[in-house]
Amino acid sequence: MKREGMLLNVVCLVMALLFFGLAGLNFFSAGNFISTDSLFFTSVCGLMALLFLLVPLMTMRAARREKKAAAGELSSASAARTGALAGGTRPLIAPVRYADAVDARGRRIPPDVARMVEVMSEREEAGS
Repeated sequence: MKREGMLLNVVCLVMALLFFGLAGLNFFSAGNFISTDSLFFTSVCGLMALLFLLVPLMTMRAARREKKAAAGELSSASAARTGALAGGTRPLIAPVRYADAVDARGRRIPPDVARMVEVMSEREEAGS
């Protein structure tokens, strides 16, 4: 899989260089560069080159994120849950304390419902 990814990146870089080369060739070989046809051809070649550059850039970005995740850094979502952001305030998602709770008929209460009940009970306690 790594070879396929490397081949894709190489092909995309070659195509991007080809399109930048075509835009440069048009710029230097056109007699009157400020014409509709010349500007259109240059902008299309530049846009195509940038589109081909997106694939290697996104691959590098994903590899960098994997390295950070492997290094054990906190992501913004996990930092928000633990309260590390916003000055160590209360977490955004209440912990589920009654995960194995059952209702009056003996059915398990789903975790999201238990979380809502927990948040509402905290608000009632804070309001009292």
